[in-house]
Amino acid sequence: MPARSLRRVGAFTLIELLVVIAIIALLVAILLPSLGKARRAAKVAACSSNMGQFAKALTNYSADWRGMMCSFTWKPGREPSQWADLRNAAGGTSPAVNAHADQGVDIIRRKVGQTGTTPYGPITDRMLDRNFGQLPLIDGGYFSDKIPEYGAACPEDRRTLLWNRASTMAPAQFVSSVLSATGDPDPSSSQAFKYILPFWSTYQFVPNAWAPETGSNGMLAGNTIYQASGSPGYHLLYTIPGNTFFIVRTQDDVAFPSQKVWMFDLFDRHSYKRDIWYGEPIAAQPLVMFDGSVAMRKVKSSNKGWDPRYPNNPNPPVYLYYPTGSEAPTLSGGITDNYYPYFRWTRRGLRGVDFGGGEIK
Repeated sequence: MPARSLRRVGAFTLIELLVVIAIIALLVAILLPSLGKARRAAKVAACSSNMGQFAKALTNYSADWRGMMCSFTWKPGREPSQWADLRNAAGGTSPAVNAHADQGVDIIRRKVGQTGTTPYGPITDRMLDRNFGQLPLIDGGYFSDKIPEYGAACPEDRRTLLWNRASTMAPAQFVSSVLSATGDPDPSSSQAFKYILPFWSTYQFVPNAWAPETGSNGMLAGNTIYQASGSPGYHLLYTIPGNTFFIVRTQDDVAFPSQKVWMFDLFDRHSYKRDIWYGEPIAAQPLVMFDGSVAMRKVKSSNKGWDPRYPNNPNPPVYLYYPTGSEAPTLSGGITDNYYPYFRWTRRGLRGVDFGGGEIK
């Protein structure tokens, strides 16, 4: 009987299989950090691209309007709305603020195609100038003609993206379902303000892009707006004295365009595995400068800022970051942390410097 020939079966031995697994694990360990960095760089690039589109729109607006910066422009007693309830700012407790809000609500109503009775009512408790500055650009044709403008949301701002995608919902349904799920960063705001959050922008203008550094008497104090502080969520807000007024700023108001921040995000969403408050010295984010450029900047490289109520105080103020339950916690783990205002409140406002030079005294 012929002897059977022994043939090796085409398979890995246990040792060979373990070696292959070890090599794959080693390659994954080597490549994962690089893939993470590449992913982060792509998101920074997308955010910078969004801000670049903002910068182009703002620059084109200024070019068309004799150097004026884009902002809400309605004033009490001069509100050309087709809706009667958006022509009553003069009777409010903060007429100038209400007139700006009426303009924003008017734009929203027209862009969503509302006629007659509308769920978007007048807003009398919040300024829309902070995170709705894209609305006048959309209304003027400098962005897309529709709202929400998805380019106004950072690709890593998941909450704003969810809000934007829910813009076709009935406002009451948005509040009860989406906003309750994401958390409301400003719980004390009115229902009318919550209704327009689907049109929110991640990016906001520095306050002196639409409000003066000086009071109506020409002094650096008095009725200028200033940073709110002291209660949960107040880091989002500004305090508005009763006689506050707003003006349209111009490019000529800016002394050092390449060194002064125009738009920013209240959170660094790119550098770490979690969002952190923009005022953390380790924070970094893309910033729009007044010369139209966009650059990734480290906060610790910025001047520390001022309190416009005390213009001659050489020391920077300290404000509380007091997150609500839906916001990024402090890095220290405490309920609150203190921070300098940095480029949000530049010393001397638009005449000052944020990066690349000392503060203008």
